[in-house]
Amino acid sequence: MTIRTGIDIVSNKRIEKLLEKGRDSFYRRIFTEAEQAYLAEKNHDPATVAGMFAAKEAVSKLLGTGIGPIGWRDMEILHEDGGRPYLAPSRALYAAMEVMGISDIELSISNEEEFSVASGMGYVEGSLRIPDNMPFRLPRRPFDSHKGDFGRIGVIGGSHGMLGAVYLASYGALRTGAGIVYAILEKELARVFAAKTIEVIVKEADDPYVYRQAMDPLDVLILGPGLGTGKRQRELVEDSLLYFQKPIVVDADGLNILSDNPSLLRHRNSPAIVTPHPGEMGRLLRISTEEIQKDREAAAKKFSSAYGVITVLKGHRTIVTDGERLYLNETGNPGMATAGSGDVLSGVAGSLLAQLDDPYEAAVLAVCIHGIAGDLARKSKGEYGMIASDILENIPRAAESLILKE
Repeated sequence: MTIRTGIDIVSNKRIEKLLEKGRDSFYRRIFTEAEQAYLAEKNHDPATVAGMFAAKEAVSKLLGTGIGPIGWRDMEILHEDGGRPYLAPSRALYAAMEVMGISDIELSISNEEEFSVASGMGYVEGSLRIPDNMPFRLPRRPFDSHKGDFGRIGVIGGSHGMLGAVYLASYGALRTGAGIVYAILEKELARVFAAKTIEVIVKEADDPYVYRQAMDPLDVLILGPGLGTGKRQRELVEDSLLYFQKPIVVDADGLNILSDNPSLLRHRNSPAIVTPHPGEMGRLLRISTEEIQKDREAAAKKFSSAYGVITVLKGHRTIVTDGERLYLNETGNPGMATAGSGDVLSGVAGSLLAQLDDPYEAAVLAVCIHGIAGDLARKSKGEYGMIASDILENIPRAAESLILKE
């Protein structure tokens, strides 16, 4: 790993004079609308302005470009809920970072009575910033590993027009290190899917007995991506939940079906991870989406406690809880609000559920890896153009960043 640095110091008095001379014109030239809103919240404090100004200078020095090729407003300085500054690069800045092999830039801003100092640290060769609140790491693999050590994962899902969900979940599992992944599909769908995939093993199943046979050798089942909610699918979900007494991930239509009878989860003796978005969480708890969003943590903990499952409540700052422990995710970005993103997450979660002893730890790592992969995808695709397969492509690098260092 290589670290590039840039440091700048600014006189607070100098900034105060600039603000007195013409704050509006100075802001328009230097700061984005989001930055200006933040400064307004801080009552246009000269030290705060100086700190953000110095941070932009520090980034330009880190890049070695100076202000010009990369403009002031290309380096947007935003703040996390706790006040920590971070860089939200423009497309032009992303391009410059890619050329230099910089994967991430961290900022630090300090304010004193007379001066404000900022530093930027750019991480080269794949180094990524791990969230401060991430308590877990992936174990290193023994040299004598074989595919049987890392889980047999099955995905039951798919319907006409929705095979992509099974593909994304299956490859989400493979890209996170699953040893073997099976897609268990109706005969007609299986033959279409087999033409698309190389690494996923495709199994045909058209009646409950054959589905059960396909489930028997599995270590983990992912239930629901793209499945549909017809009578046959409802019977399949209910039978799978009761028959498969090993770890399971329930997602998408599996959750929509489960919402009619969530007490099925109480008949299970093995870990279960459910991955609802707010609408699905509302159906599971029989309350509105608006009520879920008013207190997301309480809703997720309530469901986990009531049914003995790990709840992954998706959305901005995804929540993971087992009813007692709770993790608030700090990775990811709005570009991940795209069809199929959740299917990738269910695959990642299923893979780690097979590989790790603690299902809560598996769910937390899955959410963090998924978010880091989305952040990596944003660097190359931007937020507007990101699709689920972009996230999928970055899962290996994201997972690698969380491997336990010796």
